[in-house]
Amino acid sequence: MVEWDEQIKAHFFWVWKEEEGGFLKRGREGMLVITDRRLAFISKTEMSFRMHETHSIRQYNRFKDKENVFRPAEGYGIKELEKDLDKSPDNFEVPYRQVMDATSGEKRWGTLLKIKVNLGDNSKTLKFSIVKGWVKYPVKDPLEFQRVDWAPLFGLVKAGQLG
Repeated sequence: MVEWDEQIKAHFFWVWKEEEGGFLKRGREGMLVITDRRLAFISKTEMSFRMHETHSIRQYNRFKDKENVFRPAEGYGIKELEKDLDKSPDNFEVPYRQVMDATSGEKRWGTLLKIKVNLGDNSKTLKFSIVKGWVKYPVKDPLEFQRVDWAPLFGLVKAGQLG
């Protein structure tokens, strides 16, 4: 479903994804890639550890310095996104035309993005937050979360639903 003029608008690292209403389901860490046509969550990537670490540190510093974090990662384009989507069934994409609702909420601990997706005969609500710090023992879990303005994503979703 690649369109030749599709562009990545933002690439977030250290993203925690959970499904709403999932009883005893653990969240999952990954990357959130936002294009002008779709949203993709990548938990298994072809990206090297070194490149991932470099971009994660840059993102952390941008949050700390209150810079714009809604931007693509250098060296990661649509071709790399397609390879990652093919790498694992755990990686998935959601075209904006399937998004029924997109909201964000400020919590005491950070910003939560909720996306309600139409899956044909049913729907699913996915929750995303960007992690600020981790605890690694006994299992890796988020400790703190960032605050994010998701307004640019909402504009892309609206435009994608109309077009």
